[in-house]
Amino acid sequence: MAGRLTRRDVLRRGAGAVFATGCAALGGYLLHDPHGRRGLGTRAQSVRRLPNYFADVGFPGQNPRMSMAMGDVQRMEQVVRAAIGGLDPDKGMRRFIRRGDVVLIKPNVGFDRPPALGATTHPEVLRWVIRLCREAGTRRILVTDHPIESPAACFARTGISRVVEEEGAEILLPAQRHFAEVGVRDCEPDRGLGEVLHHWPMLHAPLAEATKVIGVAPVKDHNLASASMNLKNWYGLLGERRSRFHQAIHETISDLALLMSPTLVVADATRVMMRNGPTGGRLSDISPGGVLGRPTVVASVDPVACDAWCYENLLGRDPDRLAYLGLARDKIRARVVEGEARFGESDWRAYDARGLVTMVNV
Repeated sequence: MAGRLTRRDVLRRGAGAVFATGCAALGGYLLHDPHGRRGLGTRAQSVRRLPNYFADVGFPGQNPRMSMAMGDVQRMEQVVRAAIGGLDPDKGMRRFIRRGDVVLIKPNVGFDRPPALGATTHPEVLRWVIRLCREAGTRRILVTDHPIESPAACFARTGISRVVEEEGAEILLPAQRHFAEVGVRDCEPDRGLGEVLHHWPMLHAPLAEATKVIGVAPVKDHNLASASMNLKNWYGLLGERRSRFHQAIHETISDLALLMSPTLVVADATRVMMRNGPTGGRLSDISPGGVLGRPTVVASVDPVACDAWCYENLLGRDPDRLAYLGLARDKIRARVVEGEARFGESDWRAYDARGLVTMVNV
């Protein structure tokens, strides 16, 4: 009788030869760290582990994995409610958030840009995610990001500060005391499988307080990763010299997909940056709803499938060519084999064929 598949078995069967060759070369560069214990391949003391923020949701097998809602920006309440409600028509956000939860919401606030330029999460999408969490009975709502530019300036210019204050949530501006080393995996990374991260400083303080985590990410072009969506959004939690990961961006994003098991993700496609990402800077780079041509919000319990859908249907690109999707699928699938409860399907059509994708016009 064949033995039970291990995590390594699944990864080895799913990893392609192209990734194996490329990752081995890039990993060798990344794992050389002159700063010693902070290196990617070193074993640090007192390393934290992140919980699975989806594990206790109790998501019904017959419910949609993705839900899209299209509508006008002036009706953002109805659009966000419809997108999240499509995942569970009976409970809506109450499927995910329970009374007394501490919810961490992670928008993209990476740049000092106004909302119209699409480089950051639209504040009105964030507003209604906060409002729905409040209606579901959450005890406390934290909002954080680790911007590339001045955190206070980014939160103010993007309109995020104003919305968070108006909705009674709390902003946590990152400070050094909020960071701690987090373990991505228990063993040294296998570079041949596209593994890069071992332990690395992350914005851990709000993650430690949270019982639920929701990502709210804009959909946009990215000059290195091809696209920045739900999975790339977790990059904003990394500390220290995170620019070094640009040398292996797809492997790093897929490692973050493995590390973060969120309660829910929300893709903000109210204005999609079609080119010159991730910073943009021109209104001509923006298309409401991308190739769909109408502002769209996507809610999903599967960040990988959601990114695949957004990449194809909003940016108009082939998800089979987006390397980090396949890597993330293989890494998450290996954890699922070991018994972890989460989703990580890179072929969104597999859900659609089973009636697990829904779309509404608001």
